[in-house]
Formats: sequence, structure tokens, C-alpha cells
Amino acid sequence: MDEKQLKKRNTSDVQAVLKTVQGRRLLWRLLQACRVHQHSFVPGDATATAFHCGQQSIGLFLLAEIEDASSQAYAQMRGEYLSEVSSQQNEINRLTEELTHA
Repeated sequence: MDEKQLKKRNTSDVQAVLKTVQGRRLLWRLLQACRVHQHSFVPGDATATAFHCGQQSIGLFLLAEIEDASSQAYAQMRGEYLSEVSSQQNEINRLTEELTHA
């Protein structure tokens, strides 16, 4: 398999994962665990900084793979995540309201 075929297969694999809600949730969790949108620097701790940079490097690789597979996938995953967080917050607010009026 040449490099072009391998890239096409890898892109197809990511697209298959992105087609499912479960796949998008998994990729979102991985991106969050990789600290893609956080600073890696830990003042006074070069080892922790290096560790976080390693995590972030993998996350940036994964993000690039996702973007290559589908330019709108990240926005979709973010929207689904925010919708889920909002639903959970609404449920917490509802339960809190019930408890304060009970």
C-alpha cells in the first residue's frame, strides 16, 4: 500500500468513526484529555510541562485527522457536547428548584 492509499484509508477510518454519535463523543473526550485548548506549561515543573506537551501533541494530531476527514466535524462535536452539558445543567436547576420549594 503506497502513502496515498494509506492516507485515504486513514481518512476513511476517521470518517466512519465520525458518523456515529458514540464515535464523536469518544473523539471529543480524547481531545479534552489531550488538553488541545489548554496551556501545557507548568511553572517550576519541567517534567509536568513535558508530559502535557506530549498529551497535546497527540491531541493536535487527532484534531488534524478529524479536520482532514470532515471540516465541520469538530464544530458538530462541540455543539453536541455543549447541548449535553446544557441539558444536564437544566436538570440540576430543575432538581434544585424542586428541593427549595419542597
